[in-house]
Amino acid sequence: MRSKAVLLVSLFFISLMVPFVATSSAQQPQDIEVLQTAVNPANNHTYHLLSESSWSTAAEVARALDGFLVTVDDAAENQWLFDTFANWDNQSRHLWTGLSDADNDGGYRWHNGAPFYYRDWGADQPSASEDEGYVHIASTNMGNIMPGTWNDLENDPQYFPVYGVVEIGPGADYTLRFADEGDRIEIPHAESLNITNSLVLSAWVHPYTSDGLQFITMKGDYGWGMYLNEGTLAYASEYSLSQHPTSNQTIPVDAWTHIEIEVVEGVGGEFRINGDSAGIISAEKALIPAGDFGSNDCFTSGDDCDELFIGSMGAGCACNYFNGMLDNLSIGTNISANGEAPTWVSNWTFPEGEGMDT
Repeated sequence: MRSKAVLLVSLFFISLMVPFVATSSAQQPQDIEVLQTAVNPANNHTYHLLSESSWSTAAEVARALDGFLVTVDDAAENQWLFDTFANWDNQSRHLWTGLSDADNDGGYRWHNGAPFYYRDWGADQPSASEDEGYVHIASTNMGNIMPGTWNDLENDPQYFPVYGVVEIGPGADYTLRFADEGDRIEIPHAESLNITNSLVLSAWVHPYTSDGLQFITMKGDYGWGMYLNEGTLAYASEYSLSQHPTSNQTIPVDAWTHIEIEVVEGVGGEFRINGDSAGIISAEKALIPAGDFGSNDCFTSGDDCDELFIGSMGAGCACNYFNGMLDNLSIGTNISANGEAPTWVSNWTFPEGEGMDT
């Protein structure tokens, strides 16, 4: 699992040494107690069990503790949370997780912005109610919802208390999700992207499908680029897509994969998947087009069409969008056939987690 980076946003100061004064129905951040603290030996993260509150109050306290409401990565962590906190001090406790779709019905996100992979929904969950957008781990049977499985609730349920669990440790390694036709990033041209002689393209990809053409990046108007062609890794070496070299392996769907393409113009190149060779680019196809093809849209508009595009094909075609998540897209140059390390000229890590701007 890739390392995560903590996003520190201090909302207010809170002391772990002096507990808060609790009431019978603690709902304000200043009223919340840390009831229990434990370290998960599997990941060495620290977890705090909070006194009862709404999801939003627990989330606010979590940030004040320099943490987030818990992100459940797998079945082992889910079981550890249940065993450690759901019956702490011989009291049954429903546990808030950091999972919510309150901002986008059906679009679940963890509190720390991490991708939503693992899930353990109870029977017939999540519900269809738009009011129930906050997920907890059930501590006891709730009809046909078994203990340890997940159920969604409203932010501040009145029929039983729910206790937040805060996770302190490495935070989210944020990624950028490309989910709709039209999702792409356009980056203004920079002189450092006038690349000749040699080129390295590197990225982490998590495609949702292997269907069709899915561009990860392209320079300008039919310039150099990297994309998936029916699940195989491909290099945009010229105008005609049918002439582009492709890898000899496919990229798995619904999994993170590191991909890389190296090209030395007129000499050759190589595809790499998770660090292993995945095919050779011949000297004939080892081209680095500048991205100034002069397609009709660019010609008639008079635009320079020299932007760097991420998540779609370039300026000459608003098409072939990527469907999935991308992270750590890097562009380099100054390599040779002797295996010299590249000079990285552009790197995109998408640290903001969510929103329309990056």
